[in-house]
Amino acid sequence: MSAPDRRRWLILLGLILAVALIVALGAYRVTGPMGIEERYGHAVGLPGSEEGSGGGWLGFSLEGDPLLYAVTLVVLVAACVVAYLRWRREESP
Repeated sequence: MSAPDRRRWLILLGLILAVALIVALGAYRVTGPMGIEERYGHAVGLPGSEEGSGGGWLGFSLEGDPLLYAVTLVVLVAACVVAYLRWRREESP
């Protein structure tokens, strides 16, 4: 792949990521930090529970072992790095 083609693909990727970020921020602004259970319960008049309240970041809270989330994240990042390095090696002249 030539340098101009690579630059075009990087620009396209940047635009896609920017649009995805704008859509995600818009969705967060519309829904707020409330989870689906809280929104549904409030909409149908169910009593709220204090089970999930407290903590969390931008409406997200971990339900389960944080170590499993960390291991999963590390495995996904490692897979992406391996795929990138392999693709880069195949593209080299």
